[in-house]
This record gives sequence, C-alpha cells and structure tokens, in this order.
Amino acid sequence: MSLTTTSTDTSFCVDMVQHETRLSLASLCLSIRFVGNIQSQLQNPPTFIPLKLSIHIPEAYASQISPIVECISLHVALSGRPSLNSLPEGSFPFFPLASDFNHLNGRTWALLADTIQDWLADNISLTHSDVWLWGREFFWMAFVAAFPGFPRREWPLWDPKIGMEGEFITYWMSDFGSGSEGSLKVLRH
Repeated sequence: MSLTTTSTDTSFCVDMVQHETRLSLASLCLSIRFVGNIQSQLQNPPTFIPLKLSIHIPEAYASQISPIVECISLHVALSGRPSLNSLPEGSFPFFPLASDFNHLNGRTWALLADTIQDWLADNISLTHSDVWLWGREFFWMAFVAAFPGFPRREWPLWDPKIGMEGEFITYWMSDFGSGSEGSLKVLRH
C-alpha cells in the first residue's frame, strides 16, 4: 500500500492479492486521528460532528468490486475490556508517546512495539490482568502499524509469550483464515 496526501485529499494505492483463480484487493484497517481543537463559544456543544468519507473506485473496476465500510470506534471494538479511564494512571510506562513520535515512520512504530513487547514479557505474571490485556492490544496495534503487510509480507518474530489474542489482532487476522494467501515470510533479527 502506498499513500499520497495533499492538503485536502489522501489517496491510497491498495495492494492486489493473488488467489488461485482470482485477484482481490487487500483489506485496509484505517484509523483517522484529528489534530487541533475546535474553538467554540457554544454553551451546548454538539455531542458529535458528522463527517463524510468518500471512496472512489476507478471506473474500470467499479462494476467488479465494492467497498464495505465499517465505522467502529476503538471504545466499541474493545468493549469487552474495562475502560482505559478505569485503570490507574501510569499503568503503561510507554505512554504518553514522546512529542516527537512520528506516526508516519514504520521504524518508530517498530521501536514502540519492541518497548511494549519488553514490558509485556517483563510482566508476564499479570497476563490475566486488565492492564496486561490492554498492553497486548497496544502491542498488536503498534506491531501492525510497523509491519502493515503482516502476515503476508516480511515481519520479525515476536516474543512467543505474547499470544495472537485480543480484539485488534483477531479482527486484523480475520481476512487471513482461508489459507489461500500463500506462504508467510518471517524477517529474523
């Protein structure tokens, strides 16, 4: 996948996936973060702001494929877990992220994933605690951000004490259960 951004538009070039008898587009897990504050003097501010997201499929493919868009907030996706607000402050030594954290740099995400992995491995006795389970969710989010082609492309081995469990990684891997994706590649350190 490649990304092109202008002041008002973002374009994605989505990877093609070769199956035995067909081609398809790789799924994207899209996250949208909003930077800045709304300056308002409203006494009763709205509880939400409606946004419009458009997906343009080139005409040559429009009759063959169609997107399925799901809007799931992180809170809803992880609703089986207690709220982060209910956990003690300072539960995660890797948060808050440094002010110079570059979310566009895969290496930055890989370093964060390594930091979280080390914390999880050091706290393995807490595997059933809410803090550890949230940490595992954060690990998989950072790992996939660092290696967005996972599991189809190269990726490093992670500590085997960290299972491929949790809401995020289960959702991410849901497209890879058919076995028709071909071999998986592991990048060893």
